[in-house]
Amino acid sequence: MADQGTAQGFGYASGTVTFSGTPIFSEITEVAVGLAGSIATLQHVNLITDSTESIAKAFELIINNGYTGIRAQSSGAVLTIFSRAMGAGGSSITLSSTVHAADPATETFHADASGGFFTGGADGVWRTDLSATPRINRAARDWNRSFCAALHGYGIDVAAAFSMELQHGDPNPSAGIAQRYYDGSAVQLTTPALQTNFSPTSAAFWEQVYSDMAGLMAAAGCVPYLQFGEVQWWYFTWDLDQNNPHSSLPFYDVYTTSTFSATFGRPMHVFVDSNESPGSFPDEAQFLPGLIGAFTDRIMSFVRQSHANARFEVLYPPDVNDSPLNRVINLPAQWTSETLDCFKTENFSFTGSRDMNKAVDSIQLPMQQLGFPPGKSSHLIGIGDYTTPWLREVRASVAEGVESVVLFALDQFCLIGYPAPLERSSRRCTFMGQ
Repeated sequence: MADQGTAQGFGYASGTVTFSGTPIFSEITEVAVGLAGSIATLQHVNLITDSTESIAKAFELIINNGYTGIRAQSSGAVLTIFSRAMGAGGSSITLSSTVHAADPATETFHADASGGFFTGGADGVWRTDLSATPRINRAARDWNRSFCAALHGYGIDVAAAFSMELQHGDPNPSAGIAQRYYDGSAVQLTTPALQTNFSPTSAAFWEQVYSDMAGLMAAAGCVPYLQFGEVQWWYFTWDLDQNNPHSSLPFYDVYTTSTFSATFGRPMHVFVDSNESPGSFPDEAQFLPGLIGAFTDRIMSFVRQSHANARFEVLYPPDVNDSPLNRVINLPAQWTSETLDCFKTENFSFTGSRDMNKAVDSIQLPMQQLGFPPGKSSHLIGIGDYTTPWLREVRASVAEGVESVVLFALDQFCLIGYPAPLERSSRRCTFMGQ
């Protein structure tokens, strides 16, 4: 996610040189700064009119005139030199100062460094700025606008997808955007990213993201087409970046638990894995998918306030949801052919395991189980492993008459060197008989 970021807890390392006494005409004052394995030795020849303040200012001007790794600021007789790079690395910069006196025994002018190294450098964290407008940063906006314009110029329709992950999302409870396990820990993924929840705080962030993308697609000449990419992928019992099991599935952020308690007058059941029967917990089975449906409804409504012609689709993975609980709680009743322009399925693990029966079931799911017509159904196929039957999956999708077949992804297609157009089936028909 190319979101706008803000720095928290970073510190710039710095050191000071304090000048005192009376400068002696024609003596040389020296400040040495060790940076990136080399030492920059800065010198000032004392003038007859110099004071401690003017010498501090002179070094400030020398440093700021030509050094990119450090900067300086003088205040009275104190010169402060800063690392231009944020973080603890700046504390490795060395600092020393010297006055080359004709007679050190009678010298009355001094330059005293604060220490042998800069201090105060601190490595903080980048966090997503939840209030920045636009939400998408400048580089991502420019790239996507150009990409959409190029495809539009070729007469190719464009869809933009977002997942519910933020690389720099704030996991602290006070931020209110993280999905949480029952033990209170935030859901961190290997991408690396924070998995966000379905609270109003999270929705307020994401609705502006989708609106930003709709705006730049429209500016490129396209009719906005936006996908809820992985909003329903929230039910894992593992902290994937640490390979560490947690006590529950991640339904337990404050908004989800408090809203459930207020609605049903009791705490939500603690689900320990996705094989639990949703029939044993009808309140949770109705409430949890309703959160997702309300979330996507809110975003669609917000975007259509400024782009009434915006189109929306959902990407749904039958393989990830191939368990009793997930089949129910990850499929909101709000996702119908009346509310969505397309229902797209994907099944990377079915393709990888060469299970064409389950792959065909996945292709047919929107049409046979959810009432979507073929013209509002689509199928996405992973093509990274050339030994899998992904071409058979393409042909099976085309045979169902779906609106589109999406190959994931273009870079893999090009790197592996698949031919275009795709190879046709090698089947042949032979008449054998009298």
